[in-house]
Amino acid sequence: MDTEKQIQIAIAPSKENPFVVIKKPRGLPSAPLFEGDECAFMQAAKLYPCLLEVSGKKAIEHGLVHRIDTETEGLLLIATTQESYNAFINFQREGKFLKGYSAKCQKIEKPLEGFPPAEFLLENKSDNIKKYTVSSRFRPFSLKSAQVRPVTGNSGKAAQKKCSEKIYTTEIILDIDKFFAKCSIKEGYRHQVRSHLAWLGFPVRGDKLYNPLCSQNEEMQFFADCLKFPHPLTGKIIECFC
Repeated sequence: MDTEKQIQIAIAPSKENPFVVIKKPRGLPSAPLFEGDECAFMQAAKLYPCLLEVSGKKAIEHGLVHRIDTETEGLLLIATTQESYNAFINFQREGKFLKGYSAKCQKIEKPLEGFPPAEFLLENKSDNIKKYTVSSRFRPFSLKSAQVRPVTGNSGKAAQKKCSEKIYTTEIILDIDKFFAKCSIKEGYRHQVRSHLAWLGFPVRGDKLYNPLCSQNEEMQFFADCLKFPHPLTGKIIECFC
């Protein structure tokens, strides 16, 4: 087993904390595709077999509440009891989860194929720090739907028919000089933050799906480095950083 692809425990489960927060390295999938598949969840389940007793939306993922892309490094949340899982799902529906990301970006001059015209709420915090609220629906895009594209009222009819019903919002604080972004979401769609940054014209460095300047061997500089959520027993806000 690749020792560089081992999870780290940020918050260990206990009777008082019926959940585990782990840090996943880049290159390790969050969830299994089949029983015994090497992934962050199965590594955690070997340490804490009680994870396998929870039933989730997908049977094979058990109590996995928050997952991230394989090439993203960062925090995952897994419930250790059915009661805590159900509480977490309700908190998500109520918009009480905050998921934070950071990214090293590059500037592109031309929008990628399939992106609608960009219309964002822009707040000038200073000359080099910009704040954006980026909202859209999403649709699958490209070969085997490997990518996604934002969909707005300015998108074509074909895109409108294929898109999600829900609107997803990403709050972005962008340092123009350093090409560095801090992003946060309450609800997530697949590749949401990465796609929204590319739509903004600042795709993640090393992102082979959304950054046309990316080189073949470059690692993606995208990190899921913050989770903020209510405790499933007490309601107290828990904040985790990495």
